[in-house]
Amino acid sequence: MRNTLNETQGGRWLIAVAVAAALGASAYGYSTTTASHVGGRTLPASASVAELANAAERDPGNVTLWKQLAQAHRRAGDKAAAISALVRAARLAPDDREINAALRDLSDSRP
Repeated sequence: MRNTLNETQGGRWLIAVAVAAALGASAYGYSTTTASHVGGRTLPASASVAELANAAERDPGNVTLWKQLAQAHRRAGDKAAAISALVRAARLAPDDREINAALRDLSDSRP
């Protein structure tokens, strides 16, 4: 089969796919490179569930911490805890598209 796209069109297509993938990742995977600042120290995006839960309880108004906690629970397979953390984040930032998309995704998926 012959590729009928010229190099310019192919390059544009690749860029469009990359942008779509990045947007999808941010909607469903949150921002995996975001670090949270708590009590003068920085928690990496890969912080443990326990570290993030403690930090979120100490700083309950920090939306980023609740989103990171939800992501950590999701990675650990605890869907109910991930939804709970996202609900806390949604109460703080009800118009956050990332939170709302993640809540829809988790609510629509099967256990």
